[in-house]
Amino acid sequence: MKRVYLYSFLPIVLLTWLIGNRPGPQNVPLSQYTSTSIQSSIPVCGLPHVGGVPNTLLKQSVALRSGVGQFSVPTSTKNETAQAYFEQGMGYLHGYALIEAARSFHEALRHDSTLVMAYVGLSRVYMELDDNEAARKTAETAKLLSAYASEREKAYVDLRFAQLKAVDSLTNQKLLNTYRLKINQTVKRFPQDAELWLIAGNAYERYASGRGQGSSTASIAIYEKVLQMYPNHPSAHHFLVHAYEGMADYVKAREHGEAYARLAPNLAHSLHMYAHDLMKTGAMDEAIAEMKQTDAIERNLYKTERYESMYDWHHIHNISLLALCYQYQGRMQEAEGLVKERFMTGRPINPERAFYNKMGYPALLITLNRDAEAVPMAKELTTGKTFGERIIGHYLLGLVQVKRNQLDQARLSLEAAQNELQEAKKGVYDDWLNAWLEPHPKFLAALIALSDRNDGPPAEREKGLADIRKFQVSAHEQYGPDSWIEALFQLEMIAQVAWQLKLTDFAEESAKLLAEHDPNYPGTHIALARVAALKGDGITAEQERKLARQGWSKADKGFLAQNLPK
Repeated sequence: MKRVYLYSFLPIVLLTWLIGNRPGPQNVPLSQYTSTSIQSSIPVCGLPHVGGVPNTLLKQSVALRSGVGQFSVPTSTKNETAQAYFEQGMGYLHGYALIEAARSFHEALRHDSTLVMAYVGLSRVYMELDDNEAARKTAETAKLLSAYASEREKAYVDLRFAQLKAVDSLTNQKLLNTYRLKINQTVKRFPQDAELWLIAGNAYERYASGRGQGSSTASIAIYEKVLQMYPNHPSAHHFLVHAYEGMADYVKAREHGEAYARLAPNLAHSLHMYAHDLMKTGAMDEAIAEMKQTDAIERNLYKTERYESMYDWHHIHNISLLALCYQYQGRMQEAEGLVKERFMTGRPINPERAFYNKMGYPALLITLNRDAEAVPMAKELTTGKTFGERIIGHYLLGLVQVKRNQLDQARLSLEAAQNELQEAKKGVYDDWLNAWLEPHPKFLAALIALSDRNDGPPAEREKGLADIRKFQVSAHEQYGPDSWIEALFQLEMIAQVAWQLKLTDFAEESAKLLAEHDPNYPGTHIALARVAALKGDGITAEQERKLARQGWSKADKGFLAQNLPK
């Protein structure tokens, strides 16, 4: 389903600014704009270092680099080297390369210890590393150096305190509005400052912790305004990729992704972002190439700078998506190598998200019918330290049990996963966890209902089918890169089970929905071929199988033998 966005939802103050007639700022309630993402909240990390990263690493010296998303942000320093390092830090900050951002800001301070804006940058890095205490202390240091700051730089410092206060109470609408009001006032004072406009765009996400990933329609208009003033601003293009993805406008997102990759060719995340929408617009080979280059940049960084990949959240995200893309093409051996690395990598940052590292390997083994290897991993996850690990463990066991037609045991696994999910919601359970965890028990429930629909009274069977359709709709609406392609594989599995049960009408319905989600996927053609065969249409079935063979031209031989037997 296409997400509709209307600029009429913009806060009045922003509309008037964008057309050039700027009145005084207004305190705009959240109800007057539409947010399109729920993934921007910041959970508490609670580790001894800054966000789980050793201080020695964050302060490690770094060289000046090119093509990492730098842009002009004027400061009061007279030291050109300090300014260059500061702007490098800003490029890394907006590219979510937080370790390199911190190192760059610290290096700027080695060249000018009174550079207030470098402390402001560090405070922003620390907040994104989920260490608000460190962020606040660094902002206080910046304030102590106010004698060296311009009025504009003092305004940046004030914004740090306003944001941190709002982040400490993420659901407090009054604090969020106060923060937005302060930004509006600051932008009005310094209307040519692109960075202030970017901060304003971030602030019109759902939460004060927004960093460009959960943009509203108000945010889009602001980032477009930045590009009107500065057409080659890398970060404005970056945030618009996320924004248009949230609107399911992947063509528009791809345009901004291409611009971001071109303007920041040596920044891992810029290439990764471009890959997002190459993947969704039928250019899977190109997407894989961009993600492989992302991986090469990151691995070279860890080797030359001598730190472990586990401190860089982005590395796991990139190889996870790359593995899913390999799976899309039937390149299972390459996919397995990456998900195994992901499984073995520690999680010092956001340990409550350890399940994200752990889930891919056993899930792929189940797909490859190597259940004997997957089951011990799943059982171990059911006793994990975090809710996420336990939920995913029960979910994976349930998948194996459905495959084996052990439906009573699968229901017990589903119940265990649902119970863990309910307990998780009683505690620290942010929207990111909700978006990542909740679909899995729902998918397992759908598979059980589909596999079991030949038993029981007709009314109960129809309710089960209605629940499956409801899940299919929710899966089809996924737009995040990982969730979009994982939803593709889930929709494929439902179509396959419907075919195996010879539910011709529902199998056809499911195959058509799969084709809506991604008409280019070879598995879509297999689903359509199976339906055609059920209906006695051998010509169409063979045409679809031919398209599947073409799409899986790089697939492993074993995968082809399993999915396209001669």
